[in-house]
Amino acid sequence: MRKYNIKALPVTIAAALLLTGGSAAIADTTFKHTGPLKWETNDGEFKLQVGGRIMVDAASYDEDNVDLTGENGTEFRRARLFVAGTMFHVWDWKAQYDFAGNGTDVKDAYIRYTGFKPAKITVGQFKQPFGLEELTSSKYITFMERAMPTAAFATARRIGLGANGARDNWTWAASLYGREEGDNTAGDEGYGVGARLTWAPWNEKTKVLHVGVAGAWEDPNDNGVRFRSRPESHITSTRMVDTGNFPDPDTFTKYGLEAATVLGPFSLQGEYMMVNASDDTLQDPDFDGGYIYGSWFLTGESRAYKKGAFSRVSPKSVVGKGGHGAWELALRYSTINLDDGGFNGGEEDNITVGLNWYATKYIRFMANYVHTDTDPTSSGLQVAGQPDDDELSVFQLRAQIDF
Repeated sequence: MRKYNIKALPVTIAAALLLTGGSAAIADTTFKHTGPLKWETNDGEFKLQVGGRIMVDAASYDEDNVDLTGENGTEFRRARLFVAGTMFHVWDWKAQYDFAGNGTDVKDAYIRYTGFKPAKITVGQFKQPFGLEELTSSKYITFMERAMPTAAFATARRIGLGANGARDNWTWAASLYGREEGDNTAGDEGYGVGARLTWAPWNEKTKVLHVGVAGAWEDPNDNGVRFRSRPESHITSTRMVDTGNFPDPDTFTKYGLEAATVLGPFSLQGEYMMVNASDDTLQDPDFDGGYIYGSWFLTGESRAYKKGAFSRVSPKSVVGKGGHGAWELALRYSTINLDDGGFNGGEEDNITVGLNWYATKYIRFMANYVHTDTDPTSSGLQVAGQPDDDELSVFQLRAQIDF
């Protein structure tokens, strides 16, 4: 993604809108304050919200045969600001920027029409409909990093045109999309279509059963394609599994199955993803992967579920108000296979143990231990005379706040 040298722009926009709304609230009764950083007109015709998130990480690595790029360090994993609002009741909009990595990336930038009751229509850059873990915000995911298959196969954000709808127990979404903002194209831009359907036959506050299916078809045209994943830790840039660039990519078809349940303080979640790739010069490979994990709130809370994804956890007691917050234990197994059809991308199995402390609804501290077993590693990491497998241990910490 292209980096921008206009870091002050979103801050300036947010400050200007904030001051404008604040001035209006003082000057007359047209605007009212509805939340920590929310304003709206008395008739609800116009709304404004400013927010963001900060996540700071530290990690330590212990590997066998592979020399990692980026070891034992710290980083701002995410440092985001957004401005969002509503105009004339039915036009929603959002602009979100990330400043992590000493650059500025456009994350979300879209316009959404909500006046058509069967569906909301969205145009701009937004997350495409593929994957439960991907569509759950980074503010609410159980582990510090999403599982390897999600990182390798999920479509994530693209510029596109989409429609989605939801009922008490059903959600659906479909989209036509192109590239991600900032991606450089050598020629014609690629495009794709995707859809997702979910059903929650149980959808209560502390009792949920979720199942879902998703699919996508993509034509990269003149753009390079590769599938790869970090070892569920972001500070290192080394990918133990990596197909490398396809010599002559044709089309790709993605499939996803997902399921989750919440039973009071206990929850289970899992996904399986597969990619069928077509290449004009090599045998068409199939890549796949999946994960399953469980979590348990020692303090009795439940994971919150809303419209086909998981959302904010609210501690029963809050630190700063005489409480101790919420404590959660979690265990995940994930696997990915990028060896097929002439591609030696490697195979990897990970086990992650996580401990989360939700001090308040908006402040969380996380600790993860990740053990990886890669056999073989990506051919790009293999060195003559050394074993082609590797085991890696990672201990990492995060402090996060959102507002």
